[in-house]
Amino acid sequence: MQKEILDELKELKDRTEFVINNEKIIESKHIEDYLRNLEKIRYNIFNKIELGVHNEIREQDIINYLNNMYEAKVENDVLKIHIPEVIPKYKNINNYAYKNIMINVMEKTKQYKELFKNELVFVFIKVVENQKNIDIDNKFIKPIVDGLVLSHVIEDDNIANMFYGVFGTTDKDKKPYTEVYVFKGKKMLKWIQNEVNKDSKKLSD
Repeated sequence: MQKEILDELKELKDRTEFVINNEKIIESKHIEDYLRNLEKIRYNIFNKIELGVHNEIREQDIINYLNNMYEAKVENDVLKIHIPEVIPKYKNINNYAYKNIMINVMEKTKQYKELFKNELVFVFIKVVENQKNIDIDNKFIKPIVDGLVLSHVIEDDNIANMFYGVFGTTDKDKKPYTEVYVFKGKKMLKWIQNEVNKDSKKLSD
């Protein structure tokens, strides 16, 4: 895998040098082509690194990362997961934080594998912090979703299998934590459709 990543980087280097060394004859179409390939190479490298993280999960890793404060249970066809920490921001994410959340979510939910087999699911993530002005759009939710995929609660994390929402709130009296609710997506879709129909009716009146 390391060789594949280095090959991708070499290709990017060659393309970059071509653009820099030919700046006098470069046209817009060359820049557009370069940017498209830059995005393609970036995507390929990210996927290879992510695959490597998943493949590196060994039994010893699971033992080292397990946290008994994580909980998971099913009530009224809803899978509820308690994460005793706040999910990190994009800029603060690291391999340990990612694997810590992903492995614990995977371990706590694997008993519910195939709970939503062949179902579109909605994942609702509630982040509780003891500070104000949470930038909820900065939260890195991927380790939660990846944990659910690895435990086979969710078939895959593409648009045909899941969609999600994130809600942030403040509670100064409690230690920060995260709660996740996984349920059949048709319930949320029905609510969304009802709201859309209400708005459409108001506009037409």
